[in-house]
Amino acid sequence: MTTNGGNLWASSNNIFQRQSLQTTVQAPTGPTISTSTDPNLAALASAKAAIQTHLLKDDSAVPDLKTSLIASAGAGSGAYSYVQNDAWTPFAALKYTPLPPAIFDLARNHSPHTAMGLLPEIDRAWVTFNETLHLWDYLEGGPSSYDSYHIDGAENILHVALVPAKPGVFVDSIGHVLVICRNSGVELVGISAPAGPSTPGVLPRRELTMFETDIKIATPMPMTTVVGTPEGRVFLAGGGALFELTYQASDRWFSKKVELFNHSVGSWSQILPLGGSTTDDIIHLSFDNSRRSLYGLTQNVRIIYWQVPLDQPKSVTRVNTVVNIADDAAAMCPGGKNLLARQNIAMAHIHAIELSESKDIRLIATSTNGVRFYFEKMPYITDQRLRLAYVRLPPTGLPDPFADAPPTSYNARYGDATFTPPAWTPAEIGFVAYKLGLLAGGAITQGLEGLLLCTAPDLPSLGKFATDGMQLAQQQPGHLVSQYQPAGTGPLVLQEWACLIPLEGQVCAVVPNPAVPSTSMAAGWNENVTQFSGPPLSFLVLTNCGLTLLSRKRPVQTLLNLFEEFGRSSDGNPILEFRELYGTTQSLAMALAIAAENSFICPPTNPHSAVAQESFMTICAYTSTDAVSSVKHVARDFILEFGGRATPADPRYGGSAPRFSVKYEALALYFSRLVRPMWKEKIAKGTPASPSSNISSAVLTSVQGNLERLKTFLASQPQLFLPGTSAYDGRGGFGPADQEAWKAEHVAAIQLQTLLNQTIEAISFILLLIDYNMPVTVSRMDPSLQQAFFGLTYDDFLTTQHGRDTARNLVNAVINQQISQQISVDAISQILQERCGSFCSPDDVMLYKAQEQIRRAKETTAGPERLNALDQSLKLVNYPLFEKGTKNMSLQRLQSICKDYQDLQYAWGLVVLPLKCAEDWDADERGAAYFNAGCPPNDPRADDLNRRNGCYQCIIDSLKGFADASNAAVIAGEATKASELDAVFQRALTIALRSQDFVFHAYLYDWVISKDDGSELIEMASPFVEQYLTHQPLTRQKMELLWQFYVQQGRYMDAAKTLAHMAESTDFGLKLEERVEYLSRAISNAKSTSTDGSRRHDTDAEFLSDLQDKLDVASVQLEMLPRVYRAVPDASKSPKVLDLASRLMTISELYSDYADPLGLDDMKLLILHTSEHNDVPLVTSIWRSILDQDKDHGDSFVVLGARVAELGRRFYPSEIAYPLEILSEMLETYTLERRDEAPAAWALRVLVEGGVPHEIVLDYFDQIKDSGVPPYQDPAAIHHVLNDITTFIAEWLDEALRPGSRFAKAAFPAGKVEDLVSRYLSTLRVHGDEGIKRRLLDIQSKVRSRF
Repeated sequence: MTTNGGNLWASSNNIFQRQSLQTTVQAPTGPTISTSTDPNLAALASAKAAIQTHLLKDDSAVPDLKTSLIASAGAGSGAYSYVQNDAWTPFAALKYTPLPPAIFDLARNHSPHTAMGLLPEIDRAWVTFNETLHLWDYLEGGPSSYDSYHIDGAENILHVALVPAKPGVFVDSIGHVLVICRNSGVELVGISAPAGPSTPGVLPRRELTMFETDIKIATPMPMTTVVGTPEGRVFLAGGGALFELTYQASDRWFSKKVELFNHSVGSWSQILPLGGSTTDDIIHLSFDNSRRSLYGLTQNVRIIYWQVPLDQPKSVTRVNTVVNIADDAAAMCPGGKNLLARQNIAMAHIHAIELSESKDIRLIATSTNGVRFYFEKMPYITDQRLRLAYVRLPPTGLPDPFADAPPTSYNARYGDATFTPPAWTPAEIGFVAYKLGLLAGGAITQGLEGLLLCTAPDLPSLGKFATDGMQLAQQQPGHLVSQYQPAGTGPLVLQEWACLIPLEGQVCAVVPNPAVPSTSMAAGWNENVTQFSGPPLSFLVLTNCGLTLLSRKRPVQTLLNLFEEFGRSSDGNPILEFRELYGTTQSLAMALAIAAENSFICPPTNPHSAVAQESFMTICAYTSTDAVSSVKHVARDFILEFGGRATPADPRYGGSAPRFSVKYEALALYFSRLVRPMWKEKIAKGTPASPSSNISSAVLTSVQGNLERLKTFLASQPQLFLPGTSAYDGRGGFGPADQEAWKAEHVAAIQLQTLLNQTIEAISFILLLIDYNMPVTVSRMDPSLQQAFFGLTYDDFLTTQHGRDTARNLVNAVINQQISQQISVDAISQILQERCGSFCSPDDVMLYKAQEQIRRAKETTAGPERLNALDQSLKLVNYPLFEKGTKNMSLQRLQSICKDYQDLQYAWGLVVLPLKCAEDWDADERGAAYFNAGCPPNDPRADDLNRRNGCYQCIIDSLKGFADASNAAVIAGEATKASELDAVFQRALTIALRSQDFVFHAYLYDWVISKDDGSELIEMASPFVEQYLTHQPLTRQKMELLWQFYVQQGRYMDAAKTLAHMAESTDFGLKLEERVEYLSRAISNAKSTSTDGSRRHDTDAEFLSDLQDKLDVASVQLEMLPRVYRAVPDASKSPKVLDLASRLMTISELYSDYADPLGLDDMKLLILHTSEHNDVPLVTSIWRSILDQDKDHGDSFVVLGARVAELGRRFYPSEIAYPLEILSEMLETYTLERRDEAPAAWALRVLVEGGVPHEIVLDYFDQIKDSGVPPYQDPAAIHHVLNDITTFIAEWLDEALRPGSRFAKAAFPAGKVEDLVSRYLSTLRVHGDEGIKRRLLDIQSKVRSRF
């Protein structure tokens, strides 16, 4: 290979120079952050977004099969592309293995008793001759690579099929059943064919073992086609009937060991003789497991459609039969009437289309003349019938492969137009295979050689690859493209490649290669997506001469061949044509795969499977190391030449971010296609008891290998995203805006490379997890972690915090598992760091070494050696050079270490370590600030506090463990053990109390007071007790402890204030009685202040006075409460009554809200008395109300007298509540108005009973007599008062003179009484009541004689 001036693209005709217009695409928005040793999750998320963008684009790049067929209906139903050179051919015959000579002779014999076919599931071909079955191992391929089996019976073998074995009938090693069909019966043979060990460079073989099953049954006619379902059902067709063969291990009551059901004759088939229609034989069956659909093709070109329910064994429902297919097809495609004439149509094969390939198209039928018929369900939801939907005509311009043709070069996709070879017309196609748009059909020829008709979708005609989503606006050469126009949106016509492959011998069978992994089929028709992550789709073609491996030649292989040819001829036109067809981004992604030596393009050093190895060894065009190096060089220069550069944002098109270059998009595209097989998949499947990797080790190893090759290539090409390459020189300059665009792209490229490195390490870690017994490792995890692990996808595992946390927990589980097997931490840590360093940092290693020291401590007896090991473990965790040790420690790991420390009675460690974790896990004090703020709701800082609390709980659990163990030892009578445990408890508690972390103290004190009444907390010598008890939220228990704490400290006034606050607080749900009690205690403590040796301040005196006032009011409220309960109906539900019973009220509230509305007169008087509110009119009205209450009572004077006396005893000498002047007059007037029934001196006697001295009562009534105020200006009223006074004095005198009287005789005011009597007598001399005179004279006589 030669170069011109060191530039591969500077060819003599400058063909690349004229095409050097560059294409750019819009940069994805998102953060652009520089990477570091510890990858930033935001950077990884940005790279993930770029990957996800391309994954979504790939998913929608190629339309659904039905969409393509709709656009191709009518004239477009026969659009094909024909090629005649090796570079562009869509298929290649890779491997030919001749039949063993003995089998070849049988196959060439063309005996009517000879049949052939393929059993690809067990890597065998079958050949029958009479009653002998030969199974050929085509992978081995030697002269003796077959086994012969003589099947008992005189009849010849007509057909052989392999179906899945029914579960539970045979031993587990039997995975398939060989169905052998004869003229009059069918028998089953068990097959065990496990794959042998895989060795590099050696194809693994299946060791075949056959088992007699004694399962055989007679059939009414020969069975010519057989199909099985995954669950083991076996369907056969003979004549025009569908049969099902059922079998079980042995006969049962209502079923035999083997039975044959005829599903074509209805329910009477169980009792009528077996038979079937022979008017239209079923010649082929096809089963679609995704829709549970079974299709039958008949000899007279009809399609029969059945449904096979999964949950109804032995049940089959016939849906419909599609008839008149030829006539309907001719009407749909008028241009193909000759091909579609009834006499020209004979069906060769049918192929069920699974749901993953098309949601509408259900079936493809292929005729012997190459016409394809596409069937779909009726367009109505409830109508499940099948109908013909589309017709596709065969290629009619294929050149005859046996005709002579002039030599062609690589410079024409379609060959030399000046030469017109003779055309080949499809006919007598007998064996057809189909897979994801690829069709291979064997045609019968006259000679010894056979032909294989092959078609494949022409992706550029279906997907919009050529313009990268844009159309280039042509500009002058040498200038960057800065303007784009939207790509056309016309209908996409289904165009296919078509070619004929010559074969040795006549085709006997064609099947898709089942060994091709699912990664090669994940994207359906869009093979651009899967060409980097799996081998190409292929077919196995059996002829009567041997087996040919036919492989699809994918676009990347075409580009590789064009690069090789360019190296030989320096002609770049074919490469430019390829770029125009597939687009710059797609082409660069393929070139990147070639330059990075993708293992599915270049020869691998470690084959992943036999089929992959076969493909690799034959499909690659590389023949030597020099050729590989040369093509890599061409691919690299192609990327640099057409990779473009990042350009500034263009506001004209709504862009606010720079547009990244095509080479960046090609890198992201290639990366996305490499990881597609695992990116959105779950990491694990199964159950926690039996987990397994959701992605096989082979696929993970393959993906990882190609990622490593890409990493190596990028490392060798540092200039790829740097200024100085041709994309940045001499093309419009490189100004500040360009520099900013380049910087953004450079950062984005670094992010992709960071994600690349992380993905490689993540796969290494999962492979290590598989190697280290995943079930055991996962079983050691907590259930919540197991659930998180099973729900995690690879992309989240790599790019989210949740994934990182799960990874750390998995590493811990792996380490713990290895430690439990006595494996050194250093050994396993070294393995982890070598294979996946970011998953096991040096800080993690220190944690694991600490755990190993703990294990050593457990293995030693108590003493200095154990203590030293424990001290070393703690030092390793807090080692200064590894500050992230505690930061990266999980809560589960901390809990485990603390439990070990507790078991080992290591008080220092179990306190210090959690406190250090709490500090590190809340380094910015967000959680502490949240706690100090009172823990407001809906605050994101709550998570920070929860992390701290998790650490604190480790200490609490240890303390509680010691306390519980000590108590248990006491109960068991183990005094020494109890003493030791109590000593450890006290030591740990003492260490904990030294902490300066107030949040921890609060958490600790919460636990302390939860154990008892909190008296233990008050006794603690900690400076944080008061702060804790006063910290929000305040609880009743904390407030109770606070005032007791103040009393213990001799701070009585603080205790009083705390009690006063409790009495008035609405936060604790206190009863009124409790509030009164707290006020009383507050007053008691406040008064104690003067006795504690300190001087009482004025403010303290004022506070005490205020407390006394509040207590007085509260006492009124407390007395009023039962009165209100009695006065209010259903009081327990009344809000106002409940309010009265729950909070302290003002005196005004008590009067206006309760006493006054409820008419509680005595309470009114009490309120006025307590408040010292002197309102004469108000008091007068209250007393009037009292006197009026019982005036109509039969014993009104008794009842009223008792009430007035009671109030007197309570309120006298209060002039506010018990005004004697007003009350005396009111009482006397009350008796005056009822003089006929009122007892004499009743009013005076009531006042005396109320506690008013006789002398004062006498004075007030004397004033009434002389007042002259109505009605006491009337002589009758005066006479009434004088009579009461006389009676009152007489009774008083008699009581005073009575021996043993409670009144002292000396206390009787004899002089005052004598004067008063004398005055009364003087007023009665002129005219008056003689009776009053006599009594007054009698009083006067007694006074004079006795005093």
